Amino acid sequence: MNQRDGDTRAAGEPEETVHAVRTRYTRLEYEAVLANASIGIAFTRERRFVLCNPKFEQMLGWERGELIGQPGEVVYPSMESYQALGRIAIPVLSTGRQLDLEWEFRRKDRSKFLARVIAKAIDSADTGQGTIWIAEDITERRDARKRIKRALEEQELILDNATVGIAFVRARVLRRANRHLAQMLGRSVDELTGKSTAILFASEKEWEEGSRRAYEGTVPGETHEAEVRFKRADGTTFLCRAVGRRIDAESGDQEWIWSFEDVTAEHAARVALARSHDELERLVAERTTELQATNRKLAAEIAERAQAERLAQHLADHDALTGLPNRRILEDRLTQAIALSRRNRKQTAVMFVDLDRFKQVNDSLGHAVGDALLKETAERLSGQLRVGDTICRIGGDEFVVVLPEVKRSADPANVARKIIEKLSLPFLIEGHELSITPSLGISVYPDDGLDAESLIRNADAAMYHAKEAGRANYQFFTEQMNLAAGRRIALETDLRRALHEDELQVFYQPLAALATRREVSREALLRWAHPARGLLEPGRFMGVAEDTGLMVKIGERVLRSACVWTMGLDDSRRLPVSINLSLRQFGDPRLLDMVSRVLAETGLPAGLLGFEISESTLMHQTDHTLARLGKLKDMGVSLCVDAFGTGQSSLKFLKRFPVDRIKIDRSFLAGVPGDADDCAVVTAIAGLARNLKLEVVAVGVESEEQLVFLAQCGCDLVQGYAIGESRSADTAAETIGIQRDMG
Repeated sequence: MNQRDGDTRAAGEPEETVHAVRTRYTRLEYEAVLANASIGIAFTRERRFVLCNPKFEQMLGWERGELIGQPGEVVYPSMESYQALGRIAIPVLSTGRQLDLEWEFRRKDRSKFLARVIAKAIDSADTGQGTIWIAEDITERRDARKRIKRALEEQELILDNATVGIAFVRARVLRRANRHLAQMLGRSVDELTGKSTAILFASEKEWEEGSRRAYEGTVPGETHEAEVRFKRADGTTFLCRAVGRRIDAESGDQEWIWSFEDVTAEHAARVALARSHDELERLVAERTTELQATNRKLAAEIAERAQAERLAQHLADHDALTGLPNRRILEDRLTQAIALSRRNRKQTAVMFVDLDRFKQVNDSLGHAVGDALLKETAERLSGQLRVGDTICRIGGDEFVVVLPEVKRSADPANVARKIIEKLSLPFLIEGHELSITPSLGISVYPDDGLDAESLIRNADAAMYHAKEAGRANYQFFTEQMNLAAGRRIALETDLRRALHEDELQVFYQPLAALATRREVSREALLRWAHPARGLLEPGRFMGVAEDTGLMVKIGERVLRSACVWTMGLDDSRRLPVSINLSLRQFGDPRLLDMVSRVLAETGLPAGLLGFEISESTLMHQTDHTLARLGKLKDMGVSLCVDAFGTGQSSLKFLKRFPVDRIKIDRSFLAGVPGDADDCAVVTAIAGLARNLKLEVVAVGVESEEQLVFLAQCGCDLVQGYAIGESRSADTAAETIGIQRDMG
């Protein structure tokens, strides 16, 4: 290398070679800058990316080199956003100025973020030569600003509403005081701000002594607490508890945050308490002998219980999960109870307990949660029984209770009510709040059976009758139940055949916009064309479908039929269609995959599909429900809360659910507009929907008077005979698009 002029050219080396070497080094340095830059840099030409550094690609979620050649709009949330930035940028860049602004961008995974963007044309005279873009993700910076602002606002709120006096002190000067402190001293906040802390104390000597103890004995980060005398503006004094924390900054002066509380009354109470101390000591002494006797009794009971628990652990005939006796012990103890009742001419009751919808918990939350639920159920059941009663787990979520020597026929019913009440309380299992109800069947010796097997079988039949009666109740066995059980089995057999023979049909009922009285969507309704019983509505067979698990398969068939039917209509007559989801369908872990598959196979746009889910279903396992609703919403389908007002939904959860509309249950429309209570409920629900920015649908509308009232309430959509009844697929297709004249 020539030391004199820095020329890297060797003697006799051509000038062109030197230029090429310099160009290569310059390019390497340029690439190193791009590769190691901590901000995103990109070059565009003719609105396409021609070069991006790694930080730019990483920030936007693209792999190395993927953005090259891509049009500029791929990094914007929408074409409108892209065009809007263009309208801002082109006038700036074409005049040689630098564009500097904040704009929202979109990553490859379609998530969005806020960035600061700096852009400049390479040649302002010819913007076609390209533009250099510098981008920095400022999402965290913006969020930090928001957090700081919120913290300051919260601090102001705390100071203004605190029930103790608060002051910020630097170098023994009140820099800031809240309203409560000023009120304690009979002064204004302005009178305190900027004054020496001596203004607080009853005397200068007490100020000097209190300051010395605090300032000399407390290091930064520690707290000092003392009771001192303060002086009000009128000269009166009071005892104050002062608690200060030293928070020195870098300024060198001591800085403190103090809180002050008037403890004059508390001090007086302490004096009175001291006077009563001797009396309390005397009473304690008198109670000591009694407590010692009670403790001895309690110790004996604990020892007896511990002995019983140790004995139970050694019994082989108990359920491993709950520790309850198993079926063999059940039959043995029931046989003994029957024999005792026979001798004493008394009754023995058998209760068959089954948890409603327990399978959904196992399917959706896993067996670990299900097992924990069964264990706590066993504990609650055990707590409701007398000494001598027996509770057994005979499998799954089924329990049997034996009540020997029943004195009155009403006793089993009383026990059943207590069990239902106890088991209906929410369970908190592994962070999940679960609502489970039991169905109970009761059989009584000797009326309903003379041996253990008959009594258990008949209690089981009564339990199924309780489920058919609406769950969460108890039923005594009757001979008619055997007939009902037979009919249930026949109905299940017919339903399985109906699936195979395509007897299940989908009808469609219109929903109309109340403002225009025009049809805007359809609800798909299931009907069963039974060869012997005629056209059956869902209430006749849905219970069996749910209990047997057939509802999942039926639900998929209804969804597919509705999607195919909707796609078969002309574009001008194609309206959104909604499907009802039962609890079993909503809890099915394969629901999301099934919906996605049916949409893909039928070609129906997700925006034309909606799901209606009952309020009681939504409040079942709320954390799991919220996650599942979010995934359905991400697909693009609409969500509606059905039968709103009949469940026990919490507004806290309702506003978190990503639903689009709520349906007022038809039971509230029955008395509208004549019944004041029904009108009040409907008006309240409509107002709630508006506040939550949800559409509200009134169901079961049958008259013009109801339509007028609902319009006054601000109802958006209506459904019922006043709009149109449900029709078969063929008839419904013929009537779509025909406006109904409703006066």
